[in-house]
Amino acid sequence: MLRELAGLAAGIFFVLVMIMTVTRGAKLLGLAASGSVASESVAALLGFTLLASVPWLLAVTVFFAVLSALTRMWRDHEMAVWLAAGQPLTAWIRPVLTFAVPMALVAALLSLGLTPWAQLRSREYREQLATRDDLSSLAPGLFKESSSTDRVYFIENFAGQGGAARNIFVQSMNADQQAITVAAEGYVLNHPDGERVLVLQHGRRYEGVPGHADYRLIEFNESRIRIQEPSWRAVSPQTEGKPSYDLLRSALPEDKAELIWRFAIPIATILLAMLAVPLAYVNPRVGRTFNLIMAGLLFSIYLNLINMSVSWIAAGRLPAVVGMWPLHCAVAALTWVLFRWRARPQS
Repeated sequence: MLRELAGLAAGIFFVLVMIMTVTRGAKLLGLAASGSVASESVAALLGFTLLASVPWLLAVTVFFAVLSALTRMWRDHEMAVWLAAGQPLTAWIRPVLTFAVPMALVAALLSLGLTPWAQLRSREYREQLATRDDLSSLAPGLFKESSSTDRVYFIENFAGQGGAARNIFVQSMNADQQAITVAAEGYVLNHPDGERVLVLQHGRRYEGVPGHADYRLIEFNESRIRIQEPSWRAVSPQTEGKPSYDLLRSALPEDKAELIWRFAIPIATILLAMLAVPLAYVNPRVGRTFNLIMAGLLFSIYLNLINMSVSWIAAGRLPAVVGMWPLHCAVAALTWVLFRWRARPQS
């Protein structure tokens, strides 16, 4: 039984990771196509997102692995032989816990250590990208607005000599004055003092007030535009990226809610594994998928109630001392009721 559960868990976990990779990857690629995220950062941000999601993926994996294995036993009438031999349904608690407890311990270690680390590194990486200059994140074929919103860049490609940009467009606004610069080629020049300059070659510059005809035309062989460097910003301390030890010493409701959320993952892993045992019952008169639908519904309700409890604790509407214990106790009581119900003689 443990070998079957391990095989099912490996397959389910792989499928969940692939689904998350495709969905989150498509979202990040869309942001990269729009210029909101640098294209070279998609892989790193996707990796951090997957690492932060591993604990909950393990909880989902355990639940559906136990549910699938025992559903197969009900469907193939192996459970009927088990019950006819005088073994109660509660005898499955020990082998299921043997499989679920190690997975819950791994989820606890990951949620208390790996998840905050991944969240912190993801935020650091995002803010490092945000502090780059405007041209560092410029993608060919897209209009890019500067961080100060007073300049717009566009390049066609990087097919110039030495990787220089070709067909460059720069529009800048200064008070009521508008300046449009077009150049056949350009590159970025780095000075020893750290100053960066955009060097444009063989182009024209149009200056004037929008709506007036008295524009000034300047042709040049070389023109230089200073690139405004963004101010450096320290990583903002977000609750998701704080170490668990710091959360334990904090008195802020948001920090307490985050810590309770991290401890809820391994607890939910064990409770969901136990809940899957009675939910795996298959009634031939109802259909083979009815129990799966009910299991998915109960799992969604449980997860949503956990999220709602975290929001209440962070807002101060629910005491941190109470936490999620009423919710966990309610799920444990529901599991006990379902065990007693399935233990009744079936008519």
